Amino acid sequence: MKSLTALTVAAVCLTASLAQAATSFTAPYPSGSSSVIASVGTVSAGEYGYFWSVARGDSIVETFTGTGLPIADQLSLNFKVPYNSLQSPVNWDVKVNGNTVGSWTWSPSDGTGAFSQTYNFAPIVGDTYTIGMYVSNEVPSGWGSITVSYGEATLTSCVPEPSTYMAGLGALGMLAMAWRSRK
Repeated sequence: MKSLTALTVAAVCLTASLAQAATSFTAPYPSGSSSVIASVGTVSAGEYGYFWSVARGDSIVETFTGTGLPIADQLSLNFKVPYNSLQSPVNWDVKVNGNTVGSWTWSPSDGTGAFSQTYNFAPIVGDTYTIGMYVSNEVPSGWGSITVSYGEATLTSCVPEPSTYMAGLGALGMLAMAWRSRK
């Protein structure tokens, strides 16, 4: 009975040690600190525009230092599109530290409103992260544009840290000892 109890305790410890609570970093983005390339730049307080041109390099980029995240593998973006005069969609690439992690499109039928998207990607190492959204197509001249308001970005690390693996190995050792004592 002691061996069975030891095995149960070891199994619980192993499961708990391998469970990884995600750690995250949230910051305003786009924000007043973002680097913006657009036809006007700041349209009004908290709003950037007008975006439609890959040729001009339309983009919103910001670097975040001291995030406390040694690894990031997920990005969530939340902001509003308060102005839309598009007659043709505008496409965007989303990058983290220069790596394309996803894309999004805003079309005439989207009107104005909230944008919320989460991107999962291969782990990117760093404590400093640069998040960028880059227009990836050219809306024909006279076919409209959009504006983007201040919002929020959340970088998340779902990758277990090395200490988690060490705890798991310790639990496996306990499991092995309990199994051996049963024999």
